[in-house]
Amino acid sequence: MSTSKGKQAEEQTAFDAVMPVIADLLEQGTRAFALEKWEDAIDHFGQMASITEEAFGSESPRYADALVMYGRALLQHAIEQNALLAQKTLAEAAAGIKPGDQQQAGEDEQVPVKANIKFEGEPDFRQIEELESGGGKAATTAKTKGKGKGKEPEDGDENEDQDEEQDGGDDGAEQEGEDEAEEEEEQDDFGAAWDVLDLARVIQSKATDSRSQLKYAETLMLLGDVSMESENFAQAVSDYSQALEVKLQFLQDDDRELAEIYYKVALAHEYNQDTNKALVLMGDVQRILTNRLGKSEGDEKQSLEEVLDDVKSKIDEWKTPQKKVDLNEMTKEEALLAEKAKEILAKALEEGKINDITNL
Repeated sequence: MSTSKGKQAEEQTAFDAVMPVIADLLEQGTRAFALEKWEDAIDHFGQMASITEEAFGSESPRYADALVMYGRALLQHAIEQNALLAQKTLAEAAAGIKPGDQQQAGEDEQVPVKANIKFEGEPDFRQIEELESGGGKAATTAKTKGKGKGKEPEDGDENEDQDEEQDGGDDGAEQEGEDEAEEEEEQDDFGAAWDVLDLARVIQSKATDSRSQLKYAETLMLLGDVSMESENFAQAVSDYSQALEVKLQFLQDDDRELAEIYYKVALAHEYNQDTNKALVLMGDVQRILTNRLGKSEGDEKQSLEEVLDDVKSKIDEWKTPQKKVDLNEMTKEEALLAEKAKEILAKALEEGKINDITNL
């Protein structure tokens, strides 16, 4: 009996010692996330996840919660890096620079964009929620591997001309390797976010109570966000659809969260070239929001009306196929206007005035 009590006392002492550390990391990580300092958030949440795993075990719901926060920070960092790369590519294209023509100099002057998981025209469903409310396994998984450089030319009997030719080839290969490394790093970032969130998904899927299942659905939605950002739209359809199935079991018919997930599933279908299915799901979004609108008033009612307008605009857009522009058929005036727009775009990109790359 005394042995059992002694063991419990030791466990309580360990718990009391570790909780302040976890609480401090949580506070620092949350602050960094709010300030969009993704790397700091990754560091704090990564440490928190490792400590939580050691203290509570790899199957603990606490560990799963820490992984979700960690994975969300990894995802936001990946989105930011992806947007910066897109910004650089667009700027080079607008300036008529081909890939490999520009060296790395000046890249540090890129203006960071605000990272958010919103594809073009996506309504802000969560804004309504804010109005109502008043408002180490994982760490190892997320590390990206360093990229090695090409081999150095070996000393030998080569003459100077051959050396110069080799040097020129190495410069081109080095630039090409840097471009490939950037793309690989981007994929590593998204891959790290996926691995961490998928581990949380596995843990959360074993719980059966409503609160845990809704957390599980939120993690599935984050996985869907990773898939969308990675342009793996078929996987996004699967992730979002699973989240929808879970939420349908526990949420009211007019819950705004259902409208949000229906919209995400619809968007994934649209990007996956299944417009008919997307339009059917958008009908569900309209139905839920309309029902909710009838029971709302004040700020929430105004916000719902705005979201409904966005949804209707998106439906009209999907019903009307966009006409492709044939540049060869442009008039002289249209060509001059296009050239002027190109210059404006190049200047705006250079000055960092275009931030939301997903809307281009």
